Parts: sequence; structure tokens; C-alpha cells
Amino acid sequence: MKKATFLLLMFSVFASAQNRIEEYTASNGITYKEGDSISLGRGSGIQGTFVYLKMAGIMAGSATQIGSAYSGLNVIVKKIKKIKFKGAEKVYFTVGGGNITNYSLEIEEAIATCEIKECNSKETQIVSQSSKFDELKKLKALFDDGVLTEEEYDIEKRKLLN
Repeated sequence: MKKATFLLLMFSVFASAQNRIEEYTASNGITYKEGDSISLGRGSGIQGTFVYLKMAGIMAGSATQIGSAYSGLNVIVKKIKKIKFKGAEKVYFTVGGGNITNYSLEIEEAIATCEIKECNSKETQIVSQSSKFDELKKLKALFDDGVLTEEEYDIEKRKLLN
């Protein structure tokens, strides 16, 4: 089979397996919809290049990887697609960064590697836990100094722990 015929066949199989969805609740607990903004973290590739954010579509190769200069920028979700291919299912976002180019974002992989800021890193969990404990410590100091009543202290403590 000629290469062009094979690629055309693969594209038609790939395109027919696409299913656009209205919203997607990702593993980081965030439900994404079209129009939402996503903050980019740091690329997980060599020298901070983005591995799971690619220019010119989902099947683009490493030649279209996005450089580390995109770290910290926001992209807007334009489309959400759930794709089944050879029994596997993946979710891709088509995102735009304010220029004329669209990008493909493999959302779950980007979350797992912190290529987006709202990721599932242990570092993020540790920081949020330590900041919760810092807040509890400050709250206890306010109670001990007589600034808060016992009732106020209990209410605020419950809020922090929940």
C-alpha cells in the first residue's frame, strides 16, 4: 500500500473515531468547557519543551513541539474531543493562545506531567497541606491571644479542615 493511501486511510479511521463533547471532568477534579482558560505550567520535555501541547493537530510529531517560552501563558479551550483508537480512549482539547494557530492538548497527560498548572503533582498537594497547617497555627494563635472566641475558632477550624 502506498504511503499516501495508508495515511488517508488512517486519517479517515481517526476522523470517524472522534467524538466532540460539551465538557470534561479531568483527573485534577476540574470540569472543563469550551471557552475556559487553562494556565500552562512547564513543559515536561528536554529544556522545558511541551510534550503534550502540539501545534497543527493531534497527530503532529516532535517537530511541532512548543518551546519553553509558552510556560505561564493561558490558552482557551475551543473544542473537546474524546477519541477512541484501537480500543484506547483519550481526550484532547483544541486550544488557542491568542494567535491564529490552534494547538492540541492531551489533557490527562498534561495534568500528570504538570504541563498545565492545575496538575496532580505531589508537590502541589504538599504545599496545600502545609499552607492549611500554617493557617491552623495562625488561627490557634488568634484564639490563644483572645482575638477569637472559642465558637469563632471552632467554626474557622472546621472550614479549614473541610
